[in-house]
Amino acid sequence: LLKKVSAAIGIGAEYVGKVAVADSKEVAASALSCSAEAEGFLANAERVKAVTPICVGIGATAATFALLIPVLLKDMNIPQTFTEVYLLCPLVGIFTASVANLALEETKSFCRRAMSVGNRRFAKSGLVGRTWLSSTEQIAQKSSGTSRKWRTFAVSVLPAPLIGALIPGALPTKTIVTTAVAATQTAFYLAQSEAALSRATDAVALKSRSAAVCDTYANQGARSAAILPFTSALSSLCAAATAAIVEFPFVESLGQATAGGVVAQSLVVASFPAISALLAAAASVSKARCEVDAEATLQAASTLSLEYDGSTNDENDPVLRPVQGTIEL
Repeated sequence: LLKKVSAAIGIGAEYVGKVAVADSKEVAASALSCSAEAEGFLANAERVKAVTPICVGIGATAATFALLIPVLLKDMNIPQTFTEVYLLCPLVGIFTASVANLALEETKSFCRRAMSVGNRRFAKSGLVGRTWLSSTEQIAQKSSGTSRKWRTFAVSVLPAPLIGALIPGALPTKTIVTTAVAATQTAFYLAQSEAALSRATDAVALKSRSAAVCDTYANQGARSAAILPFTSALSSLCAAATAAIVEFPFVESLGQATAGGVVAQSLVVASFPAISALLAAAASVSKARCEVDAEATLQAASTLSLEYDGSTNDENDPVLRPVQGTIEL
């Protein structure tokens, strides 16, 4: 009976351990896929943001030329009819501000997507309802996002010429003010892009860390489960050997000898069930380790569902806050 129970325990432990390892491996693969997807969105945000420093440089150059052009025209005694060249620098400044604003909106969009990857995928069923949107709500949200993009584009174009028009003074003064305001706008959009990108980078780093922890626990469980097939095979071997050894003639002859022979017979017959019991115990310990590692994998994956919402002042928000982080440094 002991040999059968030991063999059953070893085979059952192998099944439970292998299932736990398979579950943890699948969860780890899904977590790594989520992390890679977030990295892709972050790379897109980096690519879009790359044009903003160029816009800042062009805007600063335009502001510098807006200061130099009146002096050059005065020194060169160029007639008043050629002073339309004043308008070139404000146009360039306003254009770069508009491009920087469009890049900012695209950067924010990709950053939001990078931060939200996995929030619903790894959230518990009771938490998914908070972010669930119907089809009509999704359409309305998409339309609102498109409208907001055009509104922000208009807002980025209008301030500089309006302020320049309201400033009293001659045309050179107005163009200098307009170009300077446009350059300031461009630099402000760059700062906003960097702030959004810093939060997204930190959120993606957290996702990558969680995915790596999931993969680590899954691999640790796989190591623990590696010995389960061996223990179950040896348990089956011991069960078969126990059934076969009692049929051997020399075992029966040992029992008919002296008292020492009876002891030897008992030791020979009991050795295989004892070994099988030890193997069953080892398999049970390995199975328990696999289950613990699988549970750790699930808990690590649950951190991917954290809501990275910067609109609230939640102190438990794990993502970097650029302004607060700068103050702390």
